[in-house]
Amino acid sequence: MRARGPMQSIEALRRGLGAAAGVLALAGCNPNLDIDGALVPAWITAGVFGIAATVGARTLLVRSGIDRHLVARPAVYLSLAVVFTCAVWIVVFRY
Repeated sequence: MRARGPMQSIEALRRGLGAAAGVLALAGCNPNLDIDGALVPAWITAGVFGIAATVGARTLLVRSGIDRHLVARPAVYLSLAVVFTCAVWIVVFRY
């Protein structure tokens, strides 16, 4: 592994801070759902449904025997959770 010079470290820090600033700036663009008087961000709702769909998909994969052949289970299930969450976000909330 090659050692980083001071300019590479500063550039990496600058990119990281720029990404963090972008995420914080976009956080205000989040729609909220009114559930029994409590405002819940829509992304949390989409995440809950995405994780529930992933648990269901895992159950199907275990019952079918495919799960034991997966090499990188955490990566597979994390990817499924992201895909299902994004699908719920697009289909239900239409953003």
